[in-house]
Amino acid sequence: MSKTLSDQVEQEAPAAEKITPLVRSAVQFAESRNNRFSAIIPREVDKVRLLQSGLWSVVSDQFRSMDRIDCIWADRSAYAELLVIDAGRGFCHVLLLNHWPLPALLVSTEGLPPGFDIRYEGPDAEAQWCCYRLADNVRMVCGKPSRDAALAALLDSATLR
Repeated sequence: MSKTLSDQVEQEAPAAEKITPLVRSAVQFAESRNNRFSAIIPREVDKVRLLQSGLWSVVSDQFRSMDRIDCIWADRSAYAELLVIDAGRGFCHVLLLNHWPLPALLVSTEGLPPGFDIRYEGPDAEAQWCCYRLADNVRMVCGKPSRDAALAALLDSATLR
């Protein structure tokens, strides 16, 4: 008769050793533990201030031990991951796992959608301020008296809806 794996395990385990079972509180649904939060951090807060309990005092009652917090600075200058060590009403002890400075965003301050350009074509009533689509250099809007009027006409056009 062949021995099964369970027979082998029972024979190899010492009889004197008693196994202590897990208590019920050791196992919970994943949704009730190890949660992941996201926080928008004001631009004036630095890495050192991020770890101070006072920053989290209002929201700390939501956290439990071993939760993670993804921190994104409001100006998109950095991203950080925090691990909650201990938390309760009015206090939160966190550990900085990672911190990454992010590259500066190249954002146009002109308010133009990507792929368009506005140019002043001259004092003629027909030319003045014109908008061009850069992909094929098609003139989308022309003859507006100001740059703002040309931009408004471009944003109202059916091409961008």
